[in-house]
Amino acid sequence: MLLLTKILSLLLYPLSFSLFLLLLAVLLRLRGAKARSASLTFVGVLWLYVCSTEFGASALSGPLESAYPAFANEELPAAQAIVILGGATTESRYGLGGDLNHAADRLWRGAALYYAEKAPLIVLTGGTLTGGRPEALLMAQKLREVGIPDAVMLREAESRTTRENAQFTRTLLQARGINHILLVTSATHMRRSVALFSAQGFSVTAVATDHQIPLTAGPVPGWLPTADRLARSSRAIHEWAGYQVYSWLGYFSPDEPAGEA
Repeated sequence: MLLLTKILSLLLYPLSFSLFLLLLAVLLRLRGAKARSASLTFVGVLWLYVCSTEFGASALSGPLESAYPAFANEELPAAQAIVILGGATTESRYGLGGDLNHAADRLWRGAALYYAEKAPLIVLTGGTLTGGRPEALLMAQKLREVGIPDAVMLREAESRTTRENAQFTRTLLQARGINHILLVTSATHMRRSVALFSAQGFSVTAVATDHQIPLTAGPVPGWLPTADRLARSSRAIHEWAGYQVYSWLGYFSPDEPAGEA
């Protein structure tokens, strides 16, 4: 399943898909099919351009983000545990520990929920695919630095996928009688996460963070391509592909209700 999701995502990422079309266009041109080669070249360049613009990035990530807007802590109910999904840290070759990435808001929102006394326990979930330290341990290190006590942090350090996040968290919390969780992850990742945790029997309150669509276009006009917009499009495509693969495999119902606000 992990391999299937990765392969499908890689095939659909704007850069790899466009390069594939351009390679196919070169082969067609060598075989004398100039018209078909020109068409594929146009489609490949156009797709890469659109996904690198604000229009393309927002069109791909907008439906995912808009379903899970941000809420202030006081608007959220109290729960039995705060579950923070991995994806916010990367172990650097030259650093002393895990370096925070674009999804770092997950960690800080989880810490803010704890300090707001929304739940007495924090579950950090995330293993490793590369043989380094599990991400759950890297996240715990960051939270200790902002004063979160070790005693309130549970580390689920074996999972490699979002489905395993949900399964292993259920195993970890079942013996404690914990069912209602505040699920903290990026807004684009929330649809898949809520469906998977709900399938494990959790009562989920979605706490979306790391919203990527900007309020204003900023100094770079929206029609100009940028690496950041291309990256946002790629992450959104990964989520659409991941949700579809999980649905095909029957890991949750496509009609799974969204988590409570």
